[in-house]
Amino acid sequence: MQRFIGYTRDYAFVIFPLLILGFWLSYRGPDWAIENFKIHLSIAITMIFGSFVAGGTALGGGAVAFPVLTKLLSITPITAKLFSLGIQSFGMTAASITIFSRKIPIFSQAAKHTLVGAIPGVLISLIWIADSLPQLMTKTVFSSLLLSFAFILMFLGHHRMKCDDNDIKEMWLFPAIGFLGGVLSGVVGSGVDIILFATLTMLLKKDLKKATATSVVVMAVISVIASGFNFFINKTLTEEVINCIFAAMPIVIVGAPVGAFVCSKLPVSTVFYSLVILIFIESSLTFSELLSHL
Repeated sequence: MQRFIGYTRDYAFVIFPLLILGFWLSYRGPDWAIENFKIHLSIAITMIFGSFVAGGTALGGGAVAFPVLTKLLSITPITAKLFSLGIQSFGMTAASITIFSRKIPIFSQAAKHTLVGAIPGVLISLIWIADSLPQLMTKTVFSSLLLSFAFILMFLGHHRMKCDDNDIKEMWLFPAIGFLGGVLSGVVGSGVDIILFATLTMLLKKDLKKATATSVVVMAVISVIASGFNFFINKTLTEEVINCIFAAMPIVIVGAPVGAFVCSKLPVSTVFYSLVILIFIESSLTFSELLSHL
């Protein structure tokens, strides 16, 4: 029995995608799954890169999905946010399972304390804040969040700080940043991952790869909780959103774990500077739209 448990734990990163793939095929039958995939092929293609980003960096898959859906596919920010949280529930969970089963280290106490604040933060945001914001404001908040992340990466790239792996003493910080990140995640589909990453790397000068893995795990938990709330309580997961999630599901359950594994092996600068370029392109488009609107 103990050997079976150990085997399941070690190969959970393979078992979980297979289970999700079975769910994908059986939900409404293989014919529907394949036809739905064809109908929403553009979203599935988007998440090839989005899932890699979600699994291997401190950005959720929504960092790719949200701008593509809102700018290129003309999908409303609210629908894009719901999709981002929903698809991250599968992709970033798969990435998190890979992190644990392959024994990629994380700051476990920081993750737990962050979730103490992030869980009520995202629920408050979903109930009272997220749906009341104008669409352009939502896009602007998202782009500002991404732009902040880009500046964090540039700062870390230019200031080669001495990172350490020691225990974190400032645990009182994490419920507060978790709450703020949870509120942002409820609005645009991500946020707690970026704020947690910034706190660990810039403020506390912790190891970049370990901070990245920690942010992935926290964002996975928040995405699952938020999507469950949207589906069972808020009833906001429409047929359109569910169909989009199912179209991208077989992509992200493979792409996110691959991203988590590959990016743990790649030089940090290779991943980070690629993200900076993409973020500046996305932010330029949003702020151009904002200026034209004003």
